[in-house]
Amino acid sequence: MRTVKEILNLLDGKFIQADEFFDRPEEEIFLDRRALEEAAQQNEKTLVCAICHQALKIRGDKTGSVSIHFAHLYDSGDCPIKTGRKYSKEEIERMKYNGVKESHVHIKLKNAIADIIRKDSRFSDIKVDETFKGEGLSKEWKRPDVSAAFSGDKVVFEVQLSTTFLSVIVRRETFYRENSTYIMWLFNEFNTDAETQKFTEKDIIYSNNNNAFVINDETIALSADSGKFMLFCYYRKPSISESGSVSYRWGKELISFADIKFDAEARKVYFYDSKAEKNKLQQELSAKFNDEFESFWFSRHELSYEDRRDQLADYADRFSRIGINFSPHDDKLHKILDALYTLKYDTLHTVKFRRIIGYDFTNYISLANTILEYRKEYGELFLLALKYFGLEEKVHSEDRKGAFQNKIDKLSSLNIASEKSYNSFFMHLFPELPIQEELK
Repeated sequence: MRTVKEILNLLDGKFIQADEFFDRPEEEIFLDRRALEEAAQQNEKTLVCAICHQALKIRGDKTGSVSIHFAHLYDSGDCPIKTGRKYSKEEIERMKYNGVKESHVHIKLKNAIADIIRKDSRFSDIKVDETFKGEGLSKEWKRPDVSAAFSGDKVVFEVQLSTTFLSVIVRRETFYRENSTYIMWLFNEFNTDAETQKFTEKDIIYSNNNNAFVINDETIALSADSGKFMLFCYYRKPSISESGSVSYRWGKELISFADIKFDAEARKVYFYDSKAEKNKLQQELSAKFNDEFESFWFSRHELSYEDRRDQLADYADRFSRIGINFSPHDDKLHKILDALYTLKYDTLHTVKFRRIIGYDFTNYISLANTILEYRKEYGELFLLALKYFGLEEKVHSEDRKGAFQNKIDKLSSLNIASEKSYNSFFMHLFPELPIQEELK
C-alpha cells in the first residue's frame, strides 16, 4: 500500500493523487521518474510531498511495476508519513495549504498583484507574505499572499490554485472579518461547468455573492498596459426560466479593481450583485403568482364545485413547492383571507367590489366584530391589517357602542394564542404587512 498518497506539483500548485498518477502508461511514469532524478541532482523541486513539501522520487521493486510508489529522498528531513507522528486535521490542512504557496505559479501571481497595486495611489502599506496579526489581545495570525490598505480599508488577496479545505477557507474569512479586513480570493483559472467544478470553487463562489475573480497572464499584461489592476470576473447571472423559476447562467467580464464593490458586513468583495438580482426576480415571480391567486380567489365562487376544488388543490401544491403552507379545506383560513383582501382593497369604496368579500356585511365594524368574536386566533393579524391598511380609525369611528373596543380588551386579557402556521402564507400574499416583526 502506498504511504505517500498525495503529492503537490510546485509548477502549477495542484495536488495529485498518487493512485491516479500511477494509473497512466508506464512510459509516462518512467519519464517522470527520470525527470525527478534530474531535478534532485540539481537541488530543484517539482513534485513534493503534500504534507512536508520535500522532494520525492519514484521507486518500486526490481521489476519496476508491481509496487511502484513515491518515496522521500534518502537524506530528507522528518515527515509525519515517515515518522508516524500524529498531527491534527487542522495542522495537516495548514501544511498542505502552505505548500501550495511555494509553487512557482503562486509566487509569480502574488508578486504580480503587489507590483500592480504599487502603481495605484489608492493602495498603501503593501506587503507580500508578511504576518497579519489579530487585533486586541488575540494571538491568532495569518500570512496572506498580499495585504494592503485601499482607500483606508484593509484588504488581503489570497491566490487559490488548487484544492483548499473548506475549514481553511472559513477560518481565514472569519479571521479577517473579525479584524475588519476585506478578503479577495483570486483564481488563476476558473471552470464554469457545474458538473466538473471543484468543491473549492463552489465553496468560494457561493459564499462570495456568486462571484469568482481570475488573475492570469492576460490580465497581468492588461494591467501593465493600462496601469490599472485588471481582472476577469465570472458571475452567476439569474433569469426566469420557461418553467417560471429562477435559473442561472455564467457571465464573464473584464473589470478593473475600481469596479469592485465592498460588502462591509461580510468583509468580502464582489462585482455583480447576484443576490440582489435573484431577489428582484423572485419578487417579480411572487407578485405574478399573487396576482394570479387573487384573480382566482375573487372569482372562485363563480366556478363549479369540481373546478374550484381542483384549483384549490393545485394552489396548495404550488404553495407547498415554495415551502408555504396553504390548506384548501380550512374554512377559518379562507374567511380571514377574505377579510384581509377586503381591508387591502378597501372594497366598500372600490368600484370593482362595493362589497365585503366573503361576508354579507355592509360595513367594516360588523366584519371587525365577527373576526374578534369568532376568529380570535386571527384577531391579532386582523388588527395589524386594520392599522397598516389605514382602516383602524374608520372602524373605531363606527364602534358607537364600544363593542369592538371591548372585544380588543377581552382578546388581550384572554391571551389567545395566535394561529401562526399560516404566517408564511400571509407574508407571501401581503408583503406590505410586517407580520414577521409584529406576530412573533
